[in-house]
Amino acid sequence: MKITIFGFVIPAYNPDEKLVDVVRSILKESDYPVFIIDDGSKEVCGTIFEQVKQLNPSRVTLLKHAVNLGKGAALKTLFNYILVKHPEIEGVVTLDSDGQHATKDSLRVLAELEKNPEALVLGYRTFSKDIPLKSYIGNTISRVVYHLALGYKFKDTQTGLRGLGKAFMKSSLTIVSNRFEFETEQLAKAVNEHIPIVEIPIETIYIENNKATSFRPLVDSFKIYFVLLRYAFASIITAVVDFFVFVLSITMGANVFWSNMLARTVSIGVQYTLLDKYVFYAKAKIWRFVLFAVYVYMMGIVSATLQMKLIEQMGFPVVLAKVLVEGVLFFVNFAFLRLYIFTTRSKSQ
Repeated sequence: MKITIFGFVIPAYNPDEKLVDVVRSILKESDYPVFIIDDGSKEVCGTIFEQVKQLNPSRVTLLKHAVNLGKGAALKTLFNYILVKHPEIEGVVTLDSDGQHATKDSLRVLAELEKNPEALVLGYRTFSKDIPLKSYIGNTISRVVYHLALGYKFKDTQTGLRGLGKAFMKSSLTIVSNRFEFETEQLAKAVNEHIPIVEIPIETIYIENNKATSFRPLVDSFKIYFVLLRYAFASIITAVVDFFVFVLSITMGANVFWSNMLARTVSIGVQYTLLDKYVFYAKAKIWRFVLFAVYVYMMGIVSATLQMKLIEQMGFPVVLAKVLVEGVLFFVNFAFLRLYIFTTRSKSQ
């Protein structure tokens, strides 16, 4: 009979004694191994990592980055190590090193992952106005932005307490981001790849008003939102090309319909390249490009038809009709492209 094994993963940067307490508690309450990475911490933290290792050398694995590469890079190093060196492990629970995740909650996430090894299990915190103001505001805004951009309403977008199976660990290695935005990319990837998402409530713990966190509110928040706004930037660039060709065609005497079709033809390569390489990371394939082209031309016909109705029946100026219709279709296009064209289903599904 095959024994299913899971593990705990902890990225650590300049940790204090709380890391020792976290690992000691996990070792006491669980029989699974613990994997930790020193992400380029200061030399004075060496004693902390040595204490952790000595808690149980047979169950604690310690890796090290020569310099600080970021939380995302740390998690990817651990995932890769486990996938290569411990193929028997079917999934892991990731948690922070500063004691913000109670052991009982880590075990609850683990139990849920054991029941749903193909799912992404997220431990969500219940936010109130008693938590640090920057955390309350940041999470509130993030939940709204993520809902609009990804089409999924997460209860906690910044939780580090997550359970993920082997297939999603492997998929996460392809994420380009290396710092805090890595966890945002994980959420987007889970939605795009149709990974089942399970969210369970956990205790909200903020130690000393969360001052120990290495999360930089301004810089890292911008990076996180930039991940979700890449589609908008790519669409703006495409829209500029499309609009320029459209206006040029109208000026040269073409009608609205054929001006739209010509604009679509010129901009299609630009848009596909941007979406494929910088937004969805879907890896270019001929069939995907064909589907994309068919969809773009179909939506071009829809857009042109709606524009002509606004112009002919309601007296809208040509340019205004173009801007209005394309603005509305922006959201329709994003949802369809994300769900049906630039999507990669995991092999296990």
